[in-house]
Amino acid sequence: MELRYKTVSLSRVFLGIFLVAHIVFYFIGNEIAYSLLALNPRLVIFDIQIWRLFTFPLVSLSIPEAFLFAYTFWVLGPKVENCFHKNYFLLSLVIFIFLQGFLTTALFGKENFYLVGTEGLSFYLITLYYLIYFRIVSQYETLPLRSMVQTAFVIFFWLMASMLDSYIYERNTLVNSFSFALVGIFVGSLSYLQNCSFAIELLQQRYLDFISFRKKLEEFESEEMDELITKKNETEMNEASNLPKEEIKVNLSFTEDNLNRILDKILEKGKESLTPEEIKFLKEYSKKLNKYGEK
Repeated sequence: MELRYKTVSLSRVFLGIFLVAHIVFYFIGNEIAYSLLALNPRLVIFDIQIWRLFTFPLVSLSIPEAFLFAYTFWVLGPKVENCFHKNYFLLSLVIFIFLQGFLTTALFGKENFYLVGTEGLSFYLITLYYLIYFRIVSQYETLPLRSMVQTAFVIFFWLMASMLDSYIYERNTLVNSFSFALVGIFVGSLSYLQNCSFAIELLQQRYLDFISFRKKLEEFESEEMDELITKKNETEMNEASNLPKEEIKVNLSFTEDNLNRILDKILEKGKESLTPEEIKFLKEYSKKLNKYGEK
């Protein structure tokens, strides 16, 4: 059993915002967006273009990169955000984008090159997903192997596509993508350690809530079954009361064997298990005993 989604998935809202931004920049012109929004360490430090630390993931994506990003935030995102505080998940994404841009700028402060990409965000979320499910959720539930295999396949597709792009077009696509992915894995691990105690507490509470709900459901089903049995017996008794006495006598003769069988049934299953004929038998049998007692 996997974690349930919230009513509104912030990760899917985040994905929608990125999708709208990419569509807008596509019509404006990728070159303009690239020159204004891509991360350039030299421009950030010397020209104080701080916004580039946040906007570089919004620039145009390659097909494998877009596929990885869409899959991660549509499929895995809602599962991961359920293990975060209410608004911390969205805040953690913004903080991660800033950290990724800041670390890149700090390492290559004097370099005049442009960097774009969402691989860091994707691997940040993938790292959180695997750590949370392997280290925490597996203690209470079975692992969602299907989702994990799908995720591994998507990562493999992204890796092969990036290698082909670098080889065919002789670009440093794989180097940039791999460096962003490493940052995502590193920061994702740190975020997991920071959020681990809350995730454990939340999942424990959900597990206890599930146990409590299951007990209430069993009690409700038991009460409902008792009501159905009672109604059934009442219906059968009403139907039997309309039958002639001779028919009842034919169906159940007044013998000790029948009496013993009915008494054994009461001991094993209770009085509620008796049929209208058996109840009628006990009443008539007791009347006969009373008559013999009077004689």
